[in-house]
Amino acid sequence: MSDSKPRDVQILPIGTNTKVLRARSWSRLRFEIEYALERGTTANSYVITGDKTAIIDPPGETFAAIYLQALQQTVNLKNLDYVILGHFSPNRVATLKALLELCPQITFICSVLSAANLRQAFPDDNLNILVMRGKETLDLGKGHLLKFLPIPSPRWPEALCTYDQETQILYTDKLFGAHICGAEVFDDHWESFKEDQRYYYNCLMAPHAVHVEAALEKISDLQVRMYAVGHGPLVRTRLIELTQFYAEWSLAQKNREISVALLYASAYGNTATLAQAIALGLTKGGVAVKSINCEFATPEEIQSTIEQADGFLIGSPTIGGHAPTPIHTALGIVLKVGDNNKLAGVFGSYGWSGEAVEMIEGKLRDAGYRFGFETLKVKFKPDDVTLKYCEELGTDFAQTLKKAKKVRVPQQAATPVEQAVGRIVGSVCVITAKHGEVSTGMLGTWVSQATFNPPGLTVAIAKERAIESLMYPGGKFVLNILPEGEHSEYMKHFRKNFQPGEDRFTNFSTTQTQNGCAVLNDALAYVECSVNQRLECGDHWVVYATVDDGKLVKPDDITAINHRKTGTHY
Repeated sequence: MSDSKPRDVQILPIGTNTKVLRARSWSRLRFEIEYALERGTTANSYVITGDKTAIIDPPGETFAAIYLQALQQTVNLKNLDYVILGHFSPNRVATLKALLELCPQITFICSVLSAANLRQAFPDDNLNILVMRGKETLDLGKGHLLKFLPIPSPRWPEALCTYDQETQILYTDKLFGAHICGAEVFDDHWESFKEDQRYYYNCLMAPHAVHVEAALEKISDLQVRMYAVGHGPLVRTRLIELTQFYAEWSLAQKNREISVALLYASAYGNTATLAQAIALGLTKGGVAVKSINCEFATPEEIQSTIEQADGFLIGSPTIGGHAPTPIHTALGIVLKVGDNNKLAGVFGSYGWSGEAVEMIEGKLRDAGYRFGFETLKVKFKPDDVTLKYCEELGTDFAQTLKKAKKVRVPQQAATPVEQAVGRIVGSVCVITAKHGEVSTGMLGTWVSQATFNPPGLTVAIAKERAIESLMYPGGKFVLNILPEGEHSEYMKHFRKNFQPGEDRFTNFSTTQTQNGCAVLNDALAYVECSVNQRLECGDHWVVYATVDDGKLVKPDDITAINHRKTGTHY
């Protein structure tokens, strides 16, 4: 996706002696699962000026040039005292290097792990670093007394929140963000991007639900009037509501009946990206994900998580032809626990060989473990199609676990209510969607016209469906309406369980519409649609879409209808 507008930086006051520098991009920036909605992003940095001046979270290399230009308009760099890091990221190194060249007097404020990463990134520099462990404060003067709250998680073990008691602003780094780019600085019109906030949570926070709960507990005693987030609009209008949602979503994740231990280490971030995509699929599949970054977890934590989980996945990079030491430790613990009734999976990224993944698979296979999917090896950085494949791997793994745990009960006769609900009929349709290089389709019988003006319809989609993640506001799809007499083959085909990444349209003739989605040549009619809204309803999402175009191809044919005996099945 190319930029529709050039990148820029907004500079705006948000509190006493406090400004935000919002570096904006209307493109995705890079392939990672949380950017999949392609709504752009903002990288938010902050400037607090008391007697001393601090900046919080300078952006990555993509924004370095325009950010530094904007910063020089905001601050006299000779008077810049502190750079506060909510987390360390390799893509920030170029920006930090440029800052050091412009103002070598700065002192970095960060967590213990970020301090170690900084020293490794700048081995030849004698950096000024103040480490914050949770009890220290920093007085900038003019009332700006900063408190620091470590909020580690497997993905960001070095994460740190900053609270300014003068303005009552909490600088949350990764918490409460959203990847969306626009003119709105605050969440005053939050209805337009609440789905982006939920999607961001599902992608980045759901696998760390226990750690999110711990972070919410840490900030609960603070008097906060605004969340100064790392990405997206700043949160003030629905601060209480979004905090409650984070608590509810995390509790729901943690309390799921079936859990999967997701163990990984990542040398360059690529294996962590794969883990993140698989975790999204596991979450969609209805299981709890207990994510463990083996580089920072204790053996006791790894063993406890493995023992409590119903299945596990191990992800590893290959470094010099071997798995890193933390992965060897984790694998040893798995083999020590020795419960080969647990479903297993192996994945990883590599640069030249990938022996680590093969080694892990071989050890587990020799120990008698069953695998939920074929071992996944990805060379270098994963692309869109690979991440969608990983998501489907996670969903399939979850479904396999749920089927294995399900206790079979004798078939019961449908209740009168179930029989009555089952008499609600729907036309037999195939819904096709495409996003970038990712294309998919599903059988849809829960479809209904919803509005006359504009012409619109609703579609109910189960949460674990692969197509679900393409059906967000702004997404495009085609509704293919099938004729009576030709629908049976399609129903049989689309009701089967597809393998991750499997072509849904094998053996079917299709053409492509202007919105890029597939039209089945056997369809009696089709309509091209744009997703407008979606509503979470129990185990389904209900999507409302407006009709952009369409065609009646076979005017003499009759629409196929799906007749059901009970309301508990499709």
